[in-house]
Amino acid sequence: MTMTQRRMRRGDTLTANPSQGIRVHRAGALRRTAAGRYALPLTVENNGRLLGPALLVLTYADAAEIRAELDRLLTDPPTPDLGGSSE
Repeated sequence: MTMTQRRMRRGDTLTANPSQGIRVHRAGALRRTAAGRYALPLTVENNGRLLGPALLVLTYADAAEIRAELDRLLTDPPTPDLGGSSE
């Protein structure tokens, strides 16, 4: 088990430092697959080193669920962190 996985299991806050831990970044535009699913291109990095590309493939139901969650979260803009935390 990696340190990031242990932290996530403990519920610790993860660092915002892009050179630490496993990171997944959006790498392109959302598109449809030949099967009618939705595919989001991603890149995966570990401690700042590119591991390679990946695709997050979603069914219509999965995409609709994520959209509903995003709509709910985006109704209120985020509040700025005034505590000076680096996370």
